[in-house]
Amino acid sequence: MVKKNNDLSQIRQALLGAEVPVVILSHPSPDGDSIGSTIGAHGILTAAGIKAIPVLPELPSIYDFLTKDVDILHPSVDLTGKIALILDCGDGNRLTQSGQSLEGADLVINIDHHLHNDYFGNLNYVDPNASAAGELIFTLFRDYPQYFSPGIADALYTALVTDSGGFCYSNTSSEALWAAGTLVEWGAKPHSIYCHLYQNRSLGYFAFLAEALGKIELHCSGKVALLPLDRELMLRHSIGDWELDEVNDYPRSLAGISVSIVLKETEAGVKASLRSKGWNVAEIAAAFGGGGHNNAAGVTLDMSLDEAKNQLLKYLEQEQVL
Repeated sequence: MVKKNNDLSQIRQALLGAEVPVVILSHPSPDGDSIGSTIGAHGILTAAGIKAIPVLPELPSIYDFLTKDVDILHPSVDLTGKIALILDCGDGNRLTQSGQSLEGADLVINIDHHLHNDYFGNLNYVDPNASAAGELIFTLFRDYPQYFSPGIADALYTALVTDSGGFCYSNTSSEALWAAGTLVEWGAKPHSIYCHLYQNRSLGYFAFLAEALGKIELHCSGKVALLPLDRELMLRHSIGDWELDEVNDYPRSLAGISVSIVLKETEAGVKASLRSKGWNVAEIAAAFGGGGHNNAAGVTLDMSLDEAKNQLLKYLEQEQVL
């Protein structure tokens, strides 16, 4: 398959001229980018008179400020005779993890910023240099400010701020900052968004954090920080998945660390979250069937917590990644 983007005008025409419903889908375990870009795209298309259907699984309550006025469907949705707009998903097969199939769709439009996207759409807009899928939605429709409301601006700003680490990660380009500034001009409220996203921790979270951070291990001559989180620990403190989003910031912030790995034990295996200060962790994740970005990637491993830890460390040492 030739990995090639379609002209943006072609994608805009397909969406703004749609005569059938546009179903908006994203990857399982949605984050701030996939949620924000989904809600933003839904709002823009609806304002343009297009029937748009956002599809997301159950979401953490911290995103209620974006979704409270939106009728969201849960997977799976019949796509027969509809347009499927897939956001923030590097591999169309990932949709099957949430029970969603692309079978029957009249057209599949793939908009994403993951490094290893396989260009699975009939129309593709993939830019690994973009800070977030939300930035790509902004770029796609920025010449139509009449379709942007303050709520849509909030949603796309949320996508930008979460996937750029509060505009601190290396994917924070001048384009991302300009998009964020424009969204603020169009009604996004940075302080309110910050409070919703980062000022809603439970007391149990801090008890969990106090115990979890003591489990950080150093490997590979002090270049790798690894934090194994067993399921019992998370259950004991009633920790939700969304509360773990920033946990990797702690091991990564250690002096001398190049790569940090957080291993989260679940009923379905171990979710490995990899972060770096410059190393391409997407290549590490890809070696185990995962993917992501240069500085942030992940993979789910069908094995025990100890096996996952040993396999990842063995790979790092054998491949002399560090």
